[in-house]
Amino acid sequence: MKASDYIEFCTKFYENLYRRRRNDPLVVQILSNLYASVGDKKRSLKMDRRYVSLDPSNPVAHYNLACDLSTNGKTNEAIEALETAFALGYNDLQWLHDDVDLDPIRHHSKFKALIANRFSKISSP
Repeated sequence: MKASDYIEFCTKFYENLYRRRRNDPLVVQILSNLYASVGDKKRSLKMDRRYVSLDPSNPVAHYNLACDLSTNGKTNEAIEALETAFALGYNDLQWLHDDVDLDPIRHHSKFKALIANRFSKISSP
């Protein structure tokens, strides 16, 4: 089975599961990741908004939302979601540095200030 066929199979499986388990954060997260993997930015964003609504205290949910907002050209919302992710404890700075989904907002002064502030808090004793 080709990788694209496998992703299509998984997507259909999780879409069917989502119809029955709309309030399951794990199903929503997986479906969002599948949509993102094939470049379906709008559906991935919709699922990550749902993920945050189902699990509002999850820093990864907010981080994923920030990535989707970034790739959808919603700079201010992306930075706000990233701020929330940090406030909730998101701390994978290596992934943050390498994540190409954040490339559209990296040049923004608010993003730079947020990252500088985050790094200073982590490196402080």
